[in-house]
Amino acid sequence: MKNQKNLIDILSSVTPGTLLREGLDNILDAGTGALLIIGIDENIEAMLDGGFFINCEYNSQRIYELAKMDGAIILDYTADRILYANVHMQPDKNYTTDESGTRHRTAQRIAKQCNKLVIAISEKRNRITLYKGELRYKLRDIGEIMTEATQAIKTFERYKTVLDKALANLTIMEFDDLATLYEVTTILQRFEMIFRIKQEVRNYVAELGVEGRLINLQLEELLQGLKDEKMNFIKDYYNSEKGEFDINHINLELDKLTDEELLEQGKLSFILGYGKNYSTLDNKVSPKGYRILGKITRLNKRDIEKIITEYDDLASIKDASVEDLYEIRGISKFKARSIKNGLKRLKFTLELER
Repeated sequence: MKNQKNLIDILSSVTPGTLLREGLDNILDAGTGALLIIGIDENIEAMLDGGFFINCEYNSQRIYELAKMDGAIILDYTADRILYANVHMQPDKNYTTDESGTRHRTAQRIAKQCNKLVIAISEKRNRITLYKGELRYKLRDIGEIMTEATQAIKTFERYKTVLDKALANLTIMEFDDLATLYEVTTILQRFEMIFRIKQEVRNYVAELGVEGRLINLQLEELLQGLKDEKMNFIKDYYNSEKGEFDINHINLELDKLTDEELLEQGKLSFILGYGKNYSTLDNKVSPKGYRILGKITRLNKRDIEKIITEYDDLASIKDASVEDLYEIRGISKFKARSIKNGLKRLKFTLELER
């Protein structure tokens, strides 16, 4: 997750539409090649050899002209000013590199040694490569990225349709108190797959820049309410006996799973606090009621917490009368009726749609 965030931060600084990207594209089109370092500190200064100090405002024409010289160009952290040009960099050769060209080998070593964004433009391969720390990323053609982003959005839509159907079926099973750990872990699998596809699309959008506006709008529409739905689902089925609920910790544990491990329901069962034994997947589990109560518009989060604290699970809430619910402090008779009517209406609607 940290690497993904770093990549998005890096890509956002060189997306189409930015002044920096305009300069990089000009250099690429001219076929001159270049080595650019974003940011300077004492470590970078210690590597400098030759060149000259400019300290002028950045623009794409200046960077294009300076790239005609052999040495590296150093910009400030915001890439608003050109600090040095035509400098020869002397990074520590103890930092390993698997690149072949001199420019790219130097770029990778500087990035590893100083953890700065270093950009290498190859005149022969007509390619822009970004380095920072251990990260290396080759910028690609906009048309190619757009095709992949569109495909990823379609995949997201398909997965979301499957998830929506699975959640609707689970809701009916919850009303009948028939849900098992198998259904729960299967749906958690689908949630996590969707959020991984979301991250892929986010990367494409970051790289597309202004060209990715429509893709981003589609993604935001598809994501609407999904984060809360996932959190309420996990809250419903997290085994409270195993400790206090912490959604950040659970999401972190899910992020650690490889794509192959995500298919192992025993691992998902363990994250929810039920152990890794596959025999437990057939066990019935009762939701607390966060997800379903969250669909009743008259209730706020505080109301839902009070109701679940009083009744523990959805089955007990469902069996409670209007008078029973009204006795909960802060729940008015109007809200109590809304709960009973809302639950009946939700079940009826889902059964009608089956």
